[in-house]
Amino acid sequence: MPDLKIPADGLSQTALYTAWVRHQEGEHPRPLFTDPLATFLLAELKDHPTSPAVAAFIEQMKITSSGFPSYHVVRTRYFDDRIGDALDSGVRQVVTLAAGVDGRPARLPCPPGTRWFELDLPDMTEFKTALVARSGLVSSCERIGVAADLTTDWTAPLRAAGFDQARPTAWLVEGVLMYLTPQECDALLAAVTALSAPGSHLFLEHLQVSMLSDQGAQVRGGLGKHGVAFRSARDDITDWLGAAGWLASTHAGVDPAIGHGRLVAPVPAAWLASATLRIATAGNHSHGLSGRSR
Repeated sequence: MPDLKIPADGLSQTALYTAWVRHQEGEHPRPLFTDPLATFLLAELKDHPTSPAVAAFIEQMKITSSGFPSYHVVRTRYFDDRIGDALDSGVRQVVTLAAGVDGRPARLPCPPGTRWFELDLPDMTEFKTALVARSGLVSSCERIGVAADLTTDWTAPLRAAGFDQARPTAWLVEGVLMYLTPQECDALLAAVTALSAPGSHLFLEHLQVSMLSDQGAQVRGGLGKHGVAFRSARDDITDWLGAAGWLASTHAGVDPAIGHGRLVAPVPAAWLASATLRIATAGNHSHGLSGRSR
């Protein structure tokens, strides 16, 4: 598979681990979702030249995340449900920031006319586009890959790809904020808000502050072996979003109300939030940030 170039940096490898988790969920007796793209990716990796390295990384991540058996599964279903609600309410424009190898455009039912923008760095965007083409999976909407370096003005490439800031948008920010500095997180939120029309939704995940202490030592140590580090966390998600004009509902990742009966983790580690825009905003924004996919 010489034309399938897998990004080799640590954060990109975390996207492959998440795909492995989503593939495994499909084999559960009562899966909360199935992800055909993740299953195809895992099959492709078996014969890829980088297979030993990828397999070693996934094994390391299994150990690193051993205390959180179902977290990524619950997180995936949480955002699946919220995106579905946004689409049901009439939203026809979705943007995933740091999309990685997320298979939602191929597995979630989207109403006619839905456009789904998946933004990530050039290497990951190229990899994802090739992967989707090779899989033969048909998206339920128009999927648009956007190659953009989030340390620069990522909003310009997004608009150039056809994003319409006059239309309500469902934004998904999953598995990225904890790898940004607090200032970069603020810049991301400001840019998203500036691009959001009334009726927009914002779905995001962020780390709890306790994960920067001894409670998160095992996870941080495992990621650190691959050059990946947590750079921020916060426990005031509702207020943070509210100050930017978003009305948010926030759940701890271990909240039984969103767990579908799954054992998620012995301790809280992350926040999952769903928000709607309370105020109209206008104007373009060019805040940059560092970030990557999950």
